[in-house]
Amino acid sequence: MKMLNEGVLVVGGGVAGMQAAIDIAASGKEVVLIDKDKNLGGHVKEYGALFPDLTEGASLVEQKVRIIKNNPKIKVLVGTEVNKLQQVEGALKASFINTGNPQEQIFSAAVISTGFDNFDGKKYGEYGYGRFPGVITGIDFEHQEEAILKRPVKTAVFIKCVGSRDRSKGMPYCSKICCMYTAKQALELKKAQPNAQVYVFYMDIRSNFKNGEEFVRGVMENQHVKYIRGRVGKVIPTNGRLLIRAEDTLMGVPIELEADLVVLATAMVPSQATQSLVTQVGGKLDNNGFILPIPMAESENPMSLTKGVFYAGACGFPCDVKDAMNQGSAAAAGVLSYLQSNRGAAK
Repeated sequence: MKMLNEGVLVVGGGVAGMQAAIDIAASGKEVVLIDKDKNLGGHVKEYGALFPDLTEGASLVEQKVRIIKNNPKIKVLVGTEVNKLQQVEGALKASFINTGNPQEQIFSAAVISTGFDNFDGKKYGEYGYGRFPGVITGIDFEHQEEAILKRPVKTAVFIKCVGSRDRSKGMPYCSKICCMYTAKQALELKKAQPNAQVYVFYMDIRSNFKNGEEFVRGVMENQHVKYIRGRVGKVIPTNGRLLIRAEDTLMGVPIELEADLVVLATAMVPSQATQSLVTQVGGKLDNNGFILPIPMAESENPMSLTKGVFYAGACGFPCDVKDAMNQGSAAAAGVLSYLQSNRGAAK
C-alpha cells in the first residue's frame, strides 16, 4: 500500500468534489479525485443554463476541469468506484477498482461527495412517463434542451413536486431546486417560442435563493407563464396530444387542457454509493437516506462527518450548484484544518 504525505481522497467528481479537490490542492496537498463516471462533472455537465444567472452547466464544468488538469497535485481516476473506506490507525484505507484492477491506498483525510440520483418518474403511472410521447422529466429537458426548444410547441405543462413532498412515495422532503429549475425551463421555452402557452402546476412556490423570488416573478409577469396552484390528477394521450386533468385549488374548479409537452419536476434522491461509504466510516444517514451531519456544537466544521472525513454537495441534502460548490470549499477548509491540527499533535 502506498502512503501519501497527507494525501486526501475525494470521492465523487461532481461540482462539489471538484471544488473540494481544487481548494485542497491549492494549499499544496496531494489529492486523488475519484469518480465512477468516465468524465468529471456529475449531473451538471449535462445541464443547460443554470439559474439564476443562466451560466451554462457544461461551461462551468469545463472551467473546473481545466483547473484540475493544470494542477499536478490532483490525480484524477475516472471510471473508478470506491467499494471500501475504513478508518485504520488514524488514517483512511480506501479500496477501489480502476480499469478492472483492484487497488488499495492510504489517505490522511477524505471528502465524500457522491451526489444524488434522480427519482424515477415511472413511479407516477398516472402521468405516463416512459409510455406517452411528449412526457419527459426536468432532467430529460436539460439533456434534450436544444431539440426541445426547436420543436414547435403550442402548449406545455410543467408539473412540480413529482416525488418530492409525497409521503405515499416515501419522499416527504422538498428537493429544494425544482421550483427554480422549472421556472428556468419555462423561461427558456417562452424565449424560444413566444407564442407557446406555458402552464406550471404547483403545490406552493419555494424560491428561497438570492433573487429567486424576483426570478420566478419575472417568469410569470414578463414571459406570461401561468402558474396554477393544484395537482395534476392524470395525463391521457388523445388526438396526438396530451390531455391534462387537474384542479385549480385556489379557485376550486376542475381544469382540462391539451398539451404537446409535459415536463415532470422529479425529486433528487440519495445516491446508492452514499450509504455504503458513510456507514463504513461510522457516519450516519437521516430517515431519507441523506448524510446526517454531527451536531454543530460537536464540530468545528459544518461538513464534518467523522474523524478525518467530510462531505459536500447533494449527498447531504438536495442543493443547487452554487451551494454544492460552497460546501466543497467548506469541506476543503475542514480537511486542511484537520491536517494542521494532526501535524501539531504529532510534534
